This record gives sequence, C-alpha cells and structure tokens, in this order.
Amino acid sequence: MFVDIHSHIDSEEFNSDRDSIVKKCNIIIVDAGINYENDLKVLEIAGRYTNVIPAVGLHPENINYDNPRKEIDSVISLIEKAEIISEIGLDYYWIKDEEKRKIQKKVLEELLSIAEKENKPAVIHVRGGLRDFLEIIESFKVRFDVHAYEGSVKNAMKIIELGGYLSFPPIIVRDKQRQIIALNVPKERILTETDSPFLGSTRDRNEPCNVKTTLETLSTLWKIDIKDIEEIIFQNFRRFLKKTFQ
Repeated sequence: MFVDIHSHIDSEEFNSDRDSIVKKCNIIIVDAGINYENDLKVLEIAGRYTNVIPAVGLHPENINYDNPRKEIDSVISLIEKAEIISEIGLDYYWIKDEEKRKIQKKVLEELLSIAEKENKPAVIHVRGGLRDFLEIIESFKVRFDVHAYEGSVKNAMKIIELGGYLSFPPIIVRDKQRQIIALNVPKERILTETDSPFLGSTRDRNEPCNVKTTLETLSTLWKIDIKDIEEIIFQNFRRFLKKTFQ
C-alpha cells in the first residue's frame, strides 16, 4: 500500500475529479489543513473516504497575525477529531517580519505541546526557519515528520536524532540534494508524500498516487526492489501513526 503523508486533496484543484483521484491507487492519503476553515473542509472530505486521514493545523503563512488567539483556539477545538496535527511549523521564506516570526514560534510551541499531551504525531512545515525549529523541537517528546525537507545532511541527521522522520515528494526525481539526503539517512525514518497539488516531478498538477515516482527514485538510489521500499514506507507510517491497518 502506498502512503502520502502530506497532501492537500481538499484543494480546489481537485474539485472536478477528487473522487477518482482518491480511488486511483491503493493508497493512504493524509489531507493536511492550513487554517480553521480549511480544517473543517479536510474533516468533511476525510469523512467520505476510508483511505483519507484528516490532519488539522495552522500553517505559518495562514496565521492571523493581527489577532491570532481566536483562530488558534478554533483550530485546537478540532484536534480531537483528527489523527494527525498538520500543517504546522515555521516559514521564514515568505514571512520576513521578526515580530510575526515570534508569533509563529509561539503558535508552533503551543501546538506541539498539544501533540505531546494528546500523543498525536505532527507533520511540520519548515522553510527558512530550521535552526529555530531544531531548538524548539528539542523541548518536546513528540513523533514528527518534516515534510519536503530541503536542508543539509547534517541537519537531517539532527532531525533523526531527535526522533523525527523526513518525507520526500516526487520532486526528488529532479532534486539532487534530496537524493543525497535519502542516501544518507536511515531507511526506517523516511516517508513518502506529494504535497498535492504541488511538488510534482513535473509542473503539472501533482496527485497522491504520484508517490510511486518517489518510490521509483528511492529504488534506484538504494538498489532495492520498489515493492520492498513500499513495505518499508508503510511500516514506517504505522510506527509514526501508532496504528494497525487491516
């Protein structure tokens, strides 16, 4: 069974054919929310499909920086309805203002605290704020995955040491740095994702079943049969979620 640990199957790009896309292959899809309204949509869509797992969160780009408390509380109210907390994290690539970055860190810390308390895994968005993230995550005992990781091997190993996972989207097929990362981190800490409809191997719309492209690339890099890698990823996901699948 394929695993897409991070997608946005709820996005409008899939409004015309979502049903066929979700059922296109034998796959578990984690649909990640980015704010309160979107989290509601994620929960609604996950209720329609047995292979879609809802993940609720507050993306750092989507924080209401003028009045963050109300939305944070709204998002927190939905966490009990989801198996994963996502998409949360730090984005210093688009957010340059230092005061806003401080708010990002506080929001992340609060949501990680809940993940720890509720024993729920978290999928993390980190773009440009990896140093701060590594300092923050050290204070929490939580299962976490850094989605679409694009840093150094050294920092990748630091994430592994802290108990984290790394997930790779299909863009790995044309990203040499991500290929180097995949060759240097333990196989039992790697997951597959698509970030659908983004981060595909081409500039066309990405979709969950394209995790096969990542598996094919890993098969070439590791010189392991693709079916064996599929099983490795599935077992990694089971440990990440702490769930048994039929």
